[in-house]
Amino acid sequence: MTLPTIKEIAKLAGVSTATVSRVINNYPHISKKTRLRVQEVIQKFGYTPNAVARSLVTRKTATIGLVLSDITNPFYAEIARGIEDEARKYNYNVIFCSTDNTPEIQKTYIDLLYEKRVDGLIFASARIHDPDIEKLALEGIPFVLVNRKLEGIKTNYVVVDNFLGAYVVAEHLIKLGHQRIGFIRGPLDYSTGIDRLEGYKKALLTYNIEFNGRLIKQGDFKRKSGYLACKEFLRMRNRPTAIFGSNDFMALGAWEAILEASLRVPEDIALVGFDDIELTSLKGIELTTVSQEKYRMGIKAVKILVDNIKHKEKKMTHQIILKPKLIIRKSCGYNYKKSLETKS
Repeated sequence: MTLPTIKEIAKLAGVSTATVSRVINNYPHISKKTRLRVQEVIQKFGYTPNAVARSLVTRKTATIGLVLSDITNPFYAEIARGIEDEARKYNYNVIFCSTDNTPEIQKTYIDLLYEKRVDGLIFASARIHDPDIEKLALEGIPFVLVNRKLEGIKTNYVVVDNFLGAYVVAEHLIKLGHQRIGFIRGPLDYSTGIDRLEGYKKALLTYNIEFNGRLIKQGDFKRKSGYLACKEFLRMRNRPTAIFGSNDFMALGAWEAILEASLRVPEDIALVGFDDIELTSLKGIELTTVSQEKYRMGIKAVKILVDNIKHKEKKMTHQIILKPKLIIRKSCGYNYKKSLETKS
């Protein structure tokens, strides 16, 4: 069966093709009688508007571009799910792109999405200084950052308070009696990497613990980097009594290195992560971590973006900072200081 064209629908309804187009795109100033007649013909003959032709009329494609750092990380998958579910409510489709933390790949995807004429973009991949995204701001293209911020430029974003999240983790470990807390940080070209490092340092300062640069190891938010950083800690003569991975993937990598060294968590080394991905709550893992409302972050990002698309000329900026929550599980949930006193 051949589907009818817009010209055939117009002829059957006794109106012009322009009127059919206006009905499809919900334009005002069309009589109720004419609108109903066109809609009845469309429904009866199963007419489907051509998406490309429609976008030329409305100057919108009903698509959103989503650029993620690493789709293999469950943290981003949950954000993406929130974005997709909320976008569907507004009749938007989502094009997913994963950059693997590579600026060149991100630029390629931005160019591709621009060619596809997406109505707006959501980035969970932005660096603290990101010329490609900054260019979008200058051009007035609607976009929202998730889990990231840019420095020196006012943009839409939805983030958790990463500084506070890292602070409460370090504070929790200090209150358990730990003085030598190893920290596996993320890259410092991301706002998350910077803010979590500063939160860790602030907690040490607050509790009069001297900052030791040897207790900081660099990671890249991937499991292997956590594993390698932990191996370095374990080779130290006076190794840390607790390790804080600034995301769950790196903390789990550290756990692998600890087990490989025939050590136990938390009896020999306490361990904490950040993000609260689903894997961390499994029996036998039960990693203490910081919970982010990942799904909610995705929902809020879409609401902001759709609002910006609809009111593009107003150039409104929305900046949402969600409160983190410390989830205490078995990986560090005992008092280290008291255990030392018991051993002695």
